[in-house]
Amino acid sequence: MTRTIYHSVPADTTVTSNVGIIDCHMHLIGAQQQFPFSPGQGDKFKQCTAAQYLKYVKPLGISHCVVTQTPFYGVDNSNLLHALQQMGDKARGIAVVNDQLSEPLALQLQEAGVVGANFYLFDNGELDWSCVAPANERIQALNWQTQLQFNGRELSHRYSDLKALQGNIIIDHIGKFQPSVSIKDDSFKALCKLLDSGRFYVKLSAPYESSKGPSPYLSEAGNLASFLIKHYPDYLIWGTNWPHLGLVNHTDWPDSHSWLDCLQAWGTTAQDKQKILTDNAWKLFGF
Repeated sequence: MTRTIYHSVPADTTVTSNVGIIDCHMHLIGAQQQFPFSPGQGDKFKQCTAAQYLKYVKPLGISHCVVTQTPFYGVDNSNLLHALQQMGDKARGIAVVNDQLSEPLALQLQEAGVVGANFYLFDNGELDWSCVAPANERIQALNWQTQLQFNGRELSHRYSDLKALQGNIIIDHIGKFQPSVSIKDDSFKALCKLLDSGRFYVKLSAPYESSKGPSPYLSEAGNLASFLIKHYPDYLIWGTNWPHLGLVNHTDWPDSHSWLDCLQAWGTTAQDKQKILTDNAWKLFGF
């Protein structure tokens, strides 16, 4: 694999003034008749369209987004390709692949706007840790990001394996520590050591997935986010996690403004907010 279409932007690149917030974690789900979930996954979620997403985020000032393929299609990225076609050139995609990714398929995904690979590594997913390292190595020629979602409590014993991965690595959902930990926990310290390497990023998204308390989750995920914002603002990105796949009932969905309110409650300065909401993602995903 030698052809690269989307590159990460050099660190000194200036973000243009017409760029607003970049939503680095959202999903679109096509009609099941056209894009069925993989065998055994059933009808997990209803259709969630680009029009619905754009209506939901319109009040937030989001100008660009990164569409993350849900992990329940196996490695069939047809739904993602359809989503990227709907969203146009202001979207990038994160595909689900394994170590069998072929060069023709990789180039097809890349031409459509895919800039990374998503590895959902919980028990109800369809990938496991055995494919992460070989797939990570395979996508380096594409200059793709590697995006990982797993229980952050595994970070201590997986630290060496994670550090050995190549390229830029993104850890989802504030580490998704389940149950949440303190900043003194060894697993959180391992996350910080990875950030010290300059190749790892943390996504400030879905704090409710690792918190039991109310927003802004200051005793749980919000406490970890506050620490990361203070010490690692250059390695943080942000996402809505729309349509909140872990919250089946729409009545449980957070207000669209609540995530931006969380950033303020977590102690984000105006300068760091610009980095977290726009600049870091612009450079990382090559818009």
